[in-house]
Amino acid sequence: MADTTPGSRPGRHRAPLRPAGSWTGRRPAASLALTGVVLSGLLVRPVLCWADGQETPVAVAAEHPVVVVPVPRELREGNEVPPPRAVDVGAVLAEVDAAAARSRARVGAVVVDDLGRTLVASGAADRTVPTASLVKLLVVERVLAHAAEGAAPLDERTRRLMERAVTASDDDAMSALWDAHDGEALVGEAAAVYGLTGTAPPAEPGQWGETTTTPTDVARFLSALDRAPGAELLLGWMRAPAVTATDGFNQRFGLFGDPGVALKQGWMCCVDRRRQLHSAGVLADGRVVVVLADAPVTTPWSGLRRAVDGATAALVAGTA
Repeated sequence: MADTTPGSRPGRHRAPLRPAGSWTGRRPAASLALTGVVLSGLLVRPVLCWADGQETPVAVAAEHPVVVVPVPRELREGNEVPPPRAVDVGAVLAEVDAAAARSRARVGAVVVDDLGRTLVASGAADRTVPTASLVKLLVVERVLAHAAEGAAPLDERTRRLMERAVTASDDDAMSALWDAHDGEALVGEAAAVYGLTGTAPPAEPGQWGETTTTPTDVARFLSALDRAPGAELLLGWMRAPAVTATDGFNQRFGLFGDPGVALKQGWMCCVDRRRQLHSAGVLADGRVVVVLADAPVTTPWSGLRRAVDGATAALVAGTA
């Protein structure tokens, strides 16, 4: 029987339960294992060096994988990295909680600075939730990485599918990518490469929108994305979101409209009779802001939008 929830539709790929919003069998190359460890604070501590003109991370021998991260010239003053900006975490989280409470929503939030240091993390930062369309970033990033490493050539059709999946959040495009490149395997690979401990493929094969993740994992992934092989295309698509998604959902919420932001929006209904509404991205100054929200189906989309809008506004302003 067709799902009668407003904005839902039946189908094998149930991220399309949302309202109107390759893997080749090879093991990841050893170099990929270092991709997700260029962060500190929330993520994995790096070794910072004052390298002249060196822009590529250099692996060094250690008990655990470490990456030497050259510090940009504009940050070089003496031998010290600038301290993280001062943030009134209590005040910021109070605003986030107030926005959530007004809509009976649950909001998990994380903000990381441009050096990977955690500025704000809510109490729900490690709560596992369905990704909805945020999983499209993991799949597209892995396909691009394989192409960049020569493991799987990127044809024009695949490129168009990836662009549509990111910019217009096209579910049909994502379903085609998921089937062609073994989406479950790609999610598992991304989790291993980036150290995403709360991220896992969907319990039911094919239901890609029910992939699970946490705000912390999304922040970790986005913080490392600019150093991922082949990620230039993905970040470019993230900076050019369509106002209206392919399914008719208005993507103007959360981080949408912030100048220079590279973002991905996600929405879905009604797993466990809850709506999911997510906004995550990299701001122009390098900060990563992640808001993953959900609410009972009795909360209208307009109410959940207000919660996400209020939370993102508080996080962006409060960590500026």
